[in-house]
Amino acid sequence: MISLYTNCGYVTIFNLQYYPFSSTMEDGDHDELLQGTDDESVSDTEDHCIPSSRKNSDDSHHRHTITYFHHTKLEFLTTKITLIFSSTVMLILLPLYLDSINVKGNAYSLILMNTLISTLLFVITMVIAKFFCEKYRNIGITSFPVRFFKLLQLALVYFLCAFMIIYALDRKRVVCHLQDPIKGIVLVFSLLYYFFFCRKLMGLQRIFSATTIIVGLFISIDYGLCDEFRCRGYERERIADDAGRWSWHTHVAWTIVYVAGLALFAAYFSLLDLYVLDNGEMECHQVNIPSSFLSTVSRSVSFPSSNNAASSQFITSSSDPSHLTKKHSVVHLAMWLHIFGLVIILALFWTDLTPTLGKGKNFAEFWNYTLNGMMCHFEKPVPPNLGPPPCGNVFLYSWFFMCSYVLFVVMSMKFLILSQSAVYTIATMSTSLPFVGIWWSLFHAAPHTTGLLIWSPSVTGELICSLLGLPIVMVGLYLLCKTHFKDYQWSRIARTQVGSNNILA
Repeated sequence: MISLYTNCGYVTIFNLQYYPFSSTMEDGDHDELLQGTDDESVSDTEDHCIPSSRKNSDDSHHRHTITYFHHTKLEFLTTKITLIFSSTVMLILLPLYLDSINVKGNAYSLILMNTLISTLLFVITMVIAKFFCEKYRNIGITSFPVRFFKLLQLALVYFLCAFMIIYALDRKRVVCHLQDPIKGIVLVFSLLYYFFFCRKLMGLQRIFSATTIIVGLFISIDYGLCDEFRCRGYERERIADDAGRWSWHTHVAWTIVYVAGLALFAAYFSLLDLYVLDNGEMECHQVNIPSSFLSTVSRSVSFPSSNNAASSQFITSSSDPSHLTKKHSVVHLAMWLHIFGLVIILALFWTDLTPTLGKGKNFAEFWNYTLNGMMCHFEKPVPPNLGPPPCGNVFLYSWFFMCSYVLFVVMSMKFLILSQSAVYTIATMSTSLPFVGIWWSLFHAAPHTTGLLIWSPSVTGELICSLLGLPIVMVGLYLLCKTHFKDYQWSRIARTQVGSNNILA
C-alpha cells in the first residue's frame, strides 16, 4: 500500500486502484462522486475503449484506455523535432520540385518516382534490420502489420489524397498564394474527426492546446491568404504572372479538390490511429486514474450520449519495452503501405490521360512525359552560367525531397505511436507553416528561374505574421507535451506496480 499526499488529501494506491478522497467530504458525496453509469448506458463507441480484460467487469469506473509504449523524453522530443523539420523541408521543396518536373515531365512521374524509391528504401531497410538487428528478427517481413483490408483502406486514403493534392498544386491550378496557407486547415479537420469518430478520450487540456495551435496558425497564415501579389517571397505585378493559364472557375474547382485532399490526409492519420493502435492486440497493464473535472467535461463533449458524470480513465502501458518494435515497427508498416500504394499508383495511370488532369493528350505523350520526368531525376544539374537546365532543377530538389519524405513517413508513424494521438501528430506537423513563412521572407523563388532559390531577406507582412503566430503555436505544443508526459508518468507507475506484484507472487 502506497499513500501520496495531494491538495485534496491522501491518494491510496492498492492493487493498482486509486481512490481519491477528502477528509472533509461526506460519505454520501464520496459515493456519489465515484458512482458511474451502468453497463447499459455505455454506447458502442465508448465500449470499444474499454480494455478487453475489463469489458465484462462489474467495475463501472473503467471507461477509457490509453496505451503508452515505453520511451524516454529524449526519444519523444527528438522524434517531435525531426517531424517538424521534415515537414518544413517538404513544404518548401514540393512547389519547387513540381515546377522543375514540369519542364520535361509531369506530375504523375513525380508521384510514381517518389513511391518507387521510397518502397525500395523501406524494403532494403527492413531486410537489413531483419538479418542484422536482433530485436527485428521476430518480425515477419511477408506478414501484414495490420489486417489486409485495413492496410488496403489506409493505402487508398493516403495515396488518393496524394493524387488530389499533387494534381491540385500542379501547374498552379490552386492560386500560388493560397497553397501554403490552406494547409493549416488540416488540424481543424483532425480535431473534427476526433469529435465525431475518435474512440479515445483526448481530454479538455489537449483540446484547448490544439485550439491554441489553430489560433497561432491562423495568425501565421492570415497575411498570405490576403496578399495575392506575393507568393513564396516573389513580388509580382499581375496575378496572372503566377496563377497559371487557368480560368477562375478552374481555380475554384481545384481549390475545393485541394481542401478535400487535405481532409483525406487528416483522415489517414485518424485511421492509422484507429487501426494500428488497436488495444485489443496489446499485452497491457492498467492503472485507474482519478476522475477529474477536465476529463468529465471532455467526456461530455466527446461522448454526449453517455451520462457518466465522473468516470475514471485508464492509462495502460506495455509490459515489454520492445513491444513497439515487435508489433509496431514503423518501417514494416511503411514498407507495406508503399507496396500497396505502388500498385494503386500504377493502376491509376489513366488519370494523367484525362485532359483536365494530365499534360498528355494520348498514351504516347503520357509515356513520353512520364519517362522523361523519371529520367530527369538522374540528370545532373547544369551551372546557371551555361543556360537553363534541360530538366530544370529536378535532380537537386527531388532527392532532397525524397529524403525528407522518407524521414517524414517514419517519424509521423513513430510519433503517432508514442503520443497515441492523431490530433497531436498533425498539430506537430502544422508547426512547420510559420517556419515556411519565415523561410520565404529570407528567400524567393522567381518563376523565370525554374524554381531557383534567390537570397533576398526582407521585412514583410508574411514575416511579421509568422513571427507573431509562432510563439502561440509553440505554447500549444508545450501544453500538449506537458500533458503527454503527465499521463505517461501514470503509465510508468502502473508498470512499476505490476512488476512489484509479479515479484511478490
